Amino acid sequence: MTYLQFHLYFSLPLLLVAAWLARNKFSPVHARWLGLVCVIVFAFTTPWDNYAVKLGIWDFPEDKILFRVWRLPIEEYGFFLLQTVSVGLLTVALLRPRSCATASEKTR
Repeated sequence: MTYLQFHLYFSLPLLLVAAWLARNKFSPVHARWLGLVCVIVFAFTTPWDNYAVKLGIWDFPEDKILFRVWRLPIEEYGFFLLQTVSVGLLTVALLRPRSCATASEKTR
């Protein structure tokens, strides 16, 4: 199985289910926070994964990937994105709606 096939069979279906579950709750505020989390994930995971490949901790067979960016296959960057967005959408889907009650209504 190639890395792209892995995404097609496993990562993308999860993303679609998560998006469907969050469809009525996802807002622009969620999108902004999820975008920030994606930036953080890329900022921390990219150097770590590249260093691990450099040290030989793990690698990706050339015949199972499309191409590399730095030392990582492009599909690995896709994995960072797909997993982060899937978890973010599932989180939104599972959150309870916030109460809009004022402080005075809460004390009654």
